[in-house]
Amino acid sequence: MHRILFFTLFILLFIYQTGFAQDYIEAPAAIEISSIVSDGKYTIPQIVSIAKRQGFKAVIITDSDTMRWEYGLWPLRNVIKKTVEEKSISNYGIQRYLDDLKKVQEDNVDMVIVPAVESAPFYYWQGSMFNNNLKMVDWHKHFLAIGLQNTDDYRFLPVIGNKRGLKQPFQPGNILLLWPIILLIYGLCLRRKKKSIGIVFIAVGLLFLINNYPFRTMLFDQYHGEQGIRPYQNHIDYVKQRGGLTFWAHPEASNTQKQAGVSLETLDHSDDLLLTDGYSGFALFYEGCKRIGCRNGIWDEVLMQYCKGIRKTPVWAIGALSFDSDGNLEDYLKDLRTVCLVKSLNRQSVLDALKNGRMYVANGAQSSNFILDSFIVKNLETAKSAVMGEEVEITQYPQVEIQCRFLNGQNKTITIKLVRGGKVIKTFETGSPANFIFSDEQVLLTSKDYYRLEIQSEGLVLFSNPIFIKKKNNL
Repeated sequence: MHRILFFTLFILLFIYQTGFAQDYIEAPAAIEISSIVSDGKYTIPQIVSIAKRQGFKAVIITDSDTMRWEYGLWPLRNVIKKTVEEKSISNYGIQRYLDDLKKVQEDNVDMVIVPAVESAPFYYWQGSMFNNNLKMVDWHKHFLAIGLQNTDDYRFLPVIGNKRGLKQPFQPGNILLLWPIILLIYGLCLRRKKKSIGIVFIAVGLLFLINNYPFRTMLFDQYHGEQGIRPYQNHIDYVKQRGGLTFWAHPEASNTQKQAGVSLETLDHSDDLLLTDGYSGFALFYEGCKRIGCRNGIWDEVLMQYCKGIRKTPVWAIGALSFDSDGNLEDYLKDLRTVCLVKSLNRQSVLDALKNGRMYVANGAQSSNFILDSFIVKNLETAKSAVMGEEVEITQYPQVEIQCRFLNGQNKTITIKLVRGGKVIKTFETGSPANFIFSDEQVLLTSKDYYRLEIQSEGLVLFSNPIFIKKKNNL
């Protein structure tokens, strides 16, 4: 009798612990790695091979779209200029790059290789090279554009250094940019009587004609100071219109350095998350925890704006490795992963998880040894439930279910904080595995709200993406 009872309890516990997994596959993703195409140290096949050995199922390689800086002297900025260019997808060849990714995907059918790119939409110059105080500002404000599919999507990215992406449609006023033709005609006429003066006019006319090519105005350039949030919102809109996803790469990071006598300065730009709209999310680790991901921080503020209808879409947290040529990739991969919940292991499922917030981020030496088996919010009356990134209508008090564990039977102390609307409403401390059911009887739901998790243990910090709850009837 005792054996039958034990067996029954075991089966029930097994079903409970694997119920989450019956709906989704957990696919660890390695996000933001540069290859030798831009500023990385490994080839794309090497990156995928190392990630596979570390247990990852998806790799999102983010080489730089363009690495070109220009400083030109007025009034011939497009002629008298200094250009510095480093390796990037643009000079490697966009189609060649996409073909490389396709080949690696074909060679690794048990992995998902997602096309992506790292962009710096804008920079501007301050000071002067003649006064020895020239400064390039905001070059390190970076976006990760994930999921762009075809060559033209990359070719026309609206970033400084890519005039194809910033060139505006021809307008009648652009005819004025052809004014150097007058100098050419006048110079040709003078050649018959005053040859030397005529040649000067022709030369000046040619210089200004070349300078004004392609006879279009640009959406913005690096010579007219700060442009506010416009270049970044423009980039977000461009990627979104083409079915891609945009994540702020390291919004809290400052970068100040000096290269070849030129100062580079990019300051913490966390507040830009409040000023922009329509982006997919931000990198919580490594440079997004202090002001954005902290409780009652910018992330919670943005999520509450969504709940109140101020924003049309929520934003999600991912982990971004920011790995280029420094350090060892295996060490980085052991320290950070974004775990996507997918229906099946393919590119579209991974993109769908990133788009809809079905993922959590694990950071620390134990990140690869820990699994969040289940984080669900239920409506007990209707039996409907939601996972991360989803929404459930509530008629009674919502029930939150949490299951997590260390692999290999490690019995470490786990602290789980359940956050609602930016505030911790419940703290659980337990060993591994952890199984909790919590009825939130204190919720006063007037519109939408959300829950998210913060989990800590030795060598582990984990953040979940939110689950939204929506009022159906009075509680």
